[in-house]
Amino acid sequence: MSTEIVSWPHWLPRVLWMRRICPSCTCTAFKPSPVRSYDTLLGMFFLRPVQCTWCWRRFYCFSFRVEA
Repeated sequence: MSTEIVSWPHWLPRVLWMRRICPSCTCTAFKPSPVRSYDTLLGMFFLRPVQCTWCWRRFYCFSFRVEA
């Protein structure tokens, strides 16, 4: 029986579902991430880009607040 490491495809956005904890470094501090071209489309589904302050990985989280 072989065990393979299943990794998330790099072209799919990573979504933080329940808690804002970085899966790679377990940091809880995030900052807003620079907006990319497809972020406006994901914004219609209340997904906002955030970036981990420790390892700089980019994620999306649910946000129902309107950002200026």
